[in-house]
Amino acid sequence: MDIAALYLVTIFGWLLGGFVNGIVGFGAALVAMPIVATGLDMPLAVSTCGLVVLSLNFQMAWNYRKHLDSCGIKALFLGGLPGAICGVLVLKNVPEAGLKFGLGALLIAYSIWGLSGTQVNKRKLAAPWGMLAGFLSTGLGTAFGFNGPPLAVYLSLRGGTQQQIKAALGAFFIVSGLFIVAAHALAGLYSVHALWLYIAALPSVSLGAWAGMRVSGRLQDLSFQRVLFLMILIMGLSMAWKALPSA
Repeated sequence: MDIAALYLVTIFGWLLGGFVNGIVGFGAALVAMPIVATGLDMPLAVSTCGLVVLSLNFQMAWNYRKHLDSCGIKALFLGGLPGAICGVLVLKNVPEAGLKFGLGALLIAYSIWGLSGTQVNKRKLAAPWGMLAGFLSTGLGTAFGFNGPPLAVYLSLRGGTQQQIKAALGAFFIVSGLFIVAAHALAGLYSVHALWLYIAALPSVSLGAWAGMRVSGRLQDLSFQRVLFLMILIMGLSMAWKALPSA
C-alpha cells in the first residue's frame, strides 16, 4: 500500500471509529483497528491507536463532565497501572489467540444475558470489581489497542444514564490512556511515522465522535443500554473469530 492510500485508510478508519465511539462511549479502536491494520504492522497500529484514543476521550470527558459520578471510579484507577505494565509484557511475550478467544466467549455470553433484560441496571459494586476492570482494561489496551471490553462490562453492571456512563468512560480512559501511552513510549514503540499518522487521524476521529454524540442524544437510556450490550456482543464475536486458526 502506497503512502497516500495508507493515510486515506487511516483517516477513514478513525472517522468510522470516532462515530461509533460517539454513540456508545467506546469502540473506536474496535472499529478502526481492523481497517487501519490492513496497511500497518501491529506495533505501529497499536501505538498510533493509543494516542488517537487518548485524544478522543479528552473530547468525550469534556462533553459529559457535568455527569461524572466519582463513586466506583477510583477503584478503576488503582488497577490501571499494573494492567499497563502487564499489557506490555503480553504484547512482547504472550501469544494473543487464546486470550482473545477466552475473553470473546465471555463477552458473548454476557452480552446475550444483558440483551435479555428489560430495565436499566443500577447497582453498587464492590471496589475489587472496579480494580479488576481497570487492570484488564489497561492491560488489553496496552497489548492489543482496545481497552473498552472490561470497562464496558463493569459500567453496564454498575448502570446509570448514558451521560453518566459516558462520563465515567471518558474519565477512566484518559487515565488508562496515559498509562498505555507511557507504557508504549517506555517500550520504544513510538516513531515519527506514528506521530504523523496520529496527526492525520485526529481531525477525522473528532468529527466522527461529534456526529456520533449528536445521534446518541436521541436515544433513551434503555435503548442506549441495548446498544451498549450489542457493542459488547460485537466485540466478543470479533475477538473470538480472529482468535480462530482459520480466521
